[in-house]
Amino acid sequence: MRKTTVLKLSTAAALTALLTTIMTTGGRAAVADTTHPRPAATTSAKGAPTMVDPEADLAAQTPEPEGRWTDNIYFSSRVKAGGQDIGVVVQTVSAHNAQPRIVSFAVTNVTTGWYKNEAIVVDPGDYRWSTTGFEITAPGLKWTGDARRMNVSITVPWGSFNVTARARGPVLHYGGVGAFPLFGRTNHEYAFPDMQTTGTLVIDGKARRVTGRSWLDRQWGVIPDDPNLRWRWTWMNFNMPNGDSLAVWDAVSIHGENSWATVVRRDGTHEVVAVEPLARRADRFYTSSVSGDRYPTRWRIGIPALGTKLTVTVVGPRKQEITQGSGGRLEATTSFTGVHRNTKVSGKNNVRLIGDWKP
Repeated sequence: MRKTTVLKLSTAAALTALLTTIMTTGGRAAVADTTHPRPAATTSAKGAPTMVDPEADLAAQTPEPEGRWTDNIYFSSRVKAGGQDIGVVVQTVSAHNAQPRIVSFAVTNVTTGWYKNEAIVVDPGDYRWSTTGFEITAPGLKWTGDARRMNVSITVPWGSFNVTARARGPVLHYGGVGAFPLFGRTNHEYAFPDMQTTGTLVIDGKARRVTGRSWLDRQWGVIPDDPNLRWRWTWMNFNMPNGDSLAVWDAVSIHGENSWATVVRRDGTHEVVAVEPLARRADRFYTSSVSGDRYPTRWRIGIPALGTKLTVTVVGPRKQEITQGSGGRLEATTSFTGVHRNTKVSGKNNVRLIGDWKP
C-alpha cells in the first residue's frame, strides 16, 4: 500500500514539471533550458501520493528485463568508537540479468586518517535477497529487520561491523514521491535519514563499541549502458540541527547538468528545490591511479530557496575510492559547514560519485 506525504511545491503540476526537467530522456533538460524553469520558492500543497512503500519495498524488487537494472541498499554511518570519529559504509547491489552481486564495506577513521575498503563479487547462487520481508544474506553479510529496526552484520578478512539501527523521524521520499526521472528512466529512491546506531566494529582483531547515527538509502532502477552519454552523478546527504534531512542529487551527461534537492522536515513535510550546479563549484581534485577517474574532494552547495550555502569537504584520506577491476566510485566520508535556512550549521555527511569521472 502506497502512502501519502505533505509536499511543498508551487502546485502539483510544478512537481511534474520539476521532475520532468531534472533529467528527461537522454538528460536533455539542461540547466540553461528556460522552457521548464526551476522553482525558486515553494508553497504548501497537501496529499501528494508516494510511489514507494518504505516497509514493503525493502524486499527485493522485480527486475526489469533490459539493460543494467540494479537493486541496491546503501547504509552510511558516522559513529564514535573510543573517542574517535569513524565513518562506515555498507552497500549491496543486486544487478540481476546474469550480472554478479556486489557487497561493499569501507571504514574511515577520521581521527587517525586510517582507511580501508573491501568490494566482494558474489555469485548469484550464493546471494539471497528476500522478496517478502527484509533479509539479505551473502558470504560475510547478513542484513535483516524492517522499517523500524535493522541488524547489519558484515565480515571481511580485516574486520567486521555488527550493529543495530533504529529509525527515528520521517522517511525521505526523493522527489517528494519516492521516484524521479534519471537519464530517461524512472529511478525509485527513499531513505531512512536518521537511524540511531549501536554495536561493534572490529579492525585487525581489535573490537570497539560504537554509537552514532546512520542514513539508509533504498534505490532501484536502470543505469545507462551507453558510454557515449558520459553520464555521472553526485549524491550527498545532510542531517541539519533544526531537524531537516536533505539529500542532493547532481546528474550530468553530454546533454547537460541538473542539480536538485529533496528536504523532509520533522513533521514529514517535503520540499523539492533547485540546487546551483555542483560541477562548477567543485575543486581540490585528485586522479585515481587505479580507475583513472578524477574526483573533486570539496564542493560549494547553494540552495537559494532554502537560504542554504554549504561547503562540503572530504575528511580522512582523500582517496576513498572503491574499485572493482578497472572501474571505481568515490564513497567518501565528509563534513560540512555553512548556513541552512539562514542559520549557521555544521555536521557530518557522505558523498557518492558514480559513473564516468574520466577527465
